[in-house]
Amino acid sequence: MRPRPLVAVVLAVVLAGCGTTQPTRETPVTPTVTTAAPATPTPTPTPSATGTFAFVPSYETPRDKALLPTEKKMRQNHLVEGWAEAANDGFVPPQNIPVIAKQCDTVNAFYDEEERTITMCYEMADYLAELFAKPAEGEEKPTAQEVGEHVVGALNGIYFHELGHALIDLYDLPTTGKEEDAVDQLSALVLITEAEDDKDYGSIISTIEAWGRMSKETETGPLEQGDFADDHSLSGQRYYNVMCYLYGSNHNAFLPLVADGSLPVDRAMRCEQEYAKMARAWATLLGPHLREEPPSLTPSAVPTSTPSARPPGEAQSRARGAVSSRPPAMASVDRTGAPPGAKP
Repeated sequence: MRPRPLVAVVLAVVLAGCGTTQPTRETPVTPTVTTAAPATPTPTPTPSATGTFAFVPSYETPRDKALLPTEKKMRQNHLVEGWAEAANDGFVPPQNIPVIAKQCDTVNAFYDEEERTITMCYEMADYLAELFAKPAEGEEKPTAQEVGEHVVGALNGIYFHELGHALIDLYDLPTTGKEEDAVDQLSALVLITEAEDDKDYGSIISTIEAWGRMSKETETGPLEQGDFADDHSLSGQRYYNVMCYLYGSNHNAFLPLVADGSLPVDRAMRCEQEYAKMARAWATLLGPHLREEPPSLTPSAVPTSTPSARPPGEAQSRARGAVSSRPPAMASVDRTGAPPGAKP
């Protein structure tokens, strides 16, 4: 059975003593991305007519035929089903929450507070494929399989970011500081916790790499007022933040991040404490809302109507996205050579 990542986040902190750092491993390791073979999908629990609701996966066929290969690969690898299952493993939402893969006509992913839907755009997958298809300095051109692994890993990070927005909205969770930073933290925490269980750090490494590459593409020139005023941190800041959380989760194992200069020493000195505080905060917030038992794997009837838990007049008018309102510049995208390649 696949791990329950959101439950594991809370249990890991509680078992560690509510915020004390986990025992460190003595042997430094270099994280690597491994390939997970597509598996037969586990039936996603669906809402019953008795009022038990769920995160419900779906795909929309894109109008743009150029996006059809991306839709096909996401369907074949059951990406949206896996994302919905991860949320259902941890929570019973107060209403059905659609998790939708669709054409958005922009590079993005977002949680809509009014519609209460999580949307993962095909254009985001294509943009990530283009981003990872470019060889890093001094490295050979990556294979289509390697690009696909990175795309899936980064999409996992983006999905848990959007799920964070959804959980804050659904359970009226308090946040201090920018909500975008808070859900970046939750995404990193989930990916790191699951990586420790699976011994596969592919998703968190790909997420870090994605922010670094976005920063190089969009933040190399002079920054403007809107760059600083945006509710999203700069991609370069997100790159170092998530790297810091990874290092702070086990500084002995990830010492190479500091040794090779990727993570500045001044920041690294505080990462262990940052990670411990972040983990304790999210465990405190999510703990009261975790489901007590794993969901049934037997699909049941979806209710014909979904009652809203939001009082009339309180609907929010904006969607919370994973990326800045300033979308990255898009060149022509090779949609044939870099499809998502593994189930998360």
